[in-house]
Amino acid sequence: MGRLSGKVALITGATKGIGETTAELFAAEGAKVVVAGRSREDGEKIVRRLNQSGGNALYFPLNVCNYEAWEACIAFIQEKFGKLHILVNNAGISYRETIEETSLESWNETIQTNQTGIFYGMKLGIEAMKKHGESSAIISTSSVDGIAGDSVFFSYCAAKAAVSAMTKCAALYCGEKGLNIRVNAVAPGYILTPMAYEDARQNGQTIEEYCEESVKMHPIGHLGRPIDIANAYLYLASDESAFVTGTTLMVDGGYTAK
Repeated sequence: MGRLSGKVALITGATKGIGETTAELFAAEGAKVVVAGRSREDGEKIVRRLNQSGGNALYFPLNVCNYEAWEACIAFIQEKFGKLHILVNNAGISYRETIEETSLESWNETIQTNQTGIFYGMKLGIEAMKKHGESSAIISTSSVDGIAGDSVFFSYCAAKAAVSAMTKCAALYCGEKGLNIRVNAVAPGYILTPMAYEDARQNGQTIEEYCEESVKMHPIGHLGRPIDIANAYLYLASDESAFVTGTTLMVDGGYTAK
């Protein structure tokens, strides 16, 4: 307990799945948490639950595709908590489409959400963090699909590969400028979240069929859980990872070891 005491954390896509679990874990570890997402009803419900359990959490209605919304979110955090120490760029979407099936609309939406939104967060997060100079961390969500590739997730793979490259570039920049900011990414394997249910639906499968097929791709023999990724975020957000920057941590049950 207390691994994030005194820290202020912003988590995007925090109203469900991995983001929600991360908000719960960070609050339990002493962080002041800003739960960001587009569903006000879900966000405020999570905030009430965290605060009833002794946490210190606030909700902000953030659409990560909107730069002005990001600016407003950072301003909100500085007004309410004074500083920002941790940013978890967790929000994301996916479409099950090959390159021939990918429409301009789905391509633009995927890149805007999964890549451009993370650029916005990195840029404004660094700007906010360097003002106070305290130990800070930015963690973004990549994917095994950004490392290994998959023909049926063309735009998703493209965006997630970019996240890993952006992470290296931003980490190098912060190091070269002497900023006390570490920048890393986490690449999950297949995790049983609402996104998995949506992927199964897009593929015409039941969730049971989807899980049976997906488990075979993971040598560890099962799918991941949201807490598995939240724990990776926690490590990279805490001072335990003080000598870690510019890396993409694979949390994938051996998916990319094959």
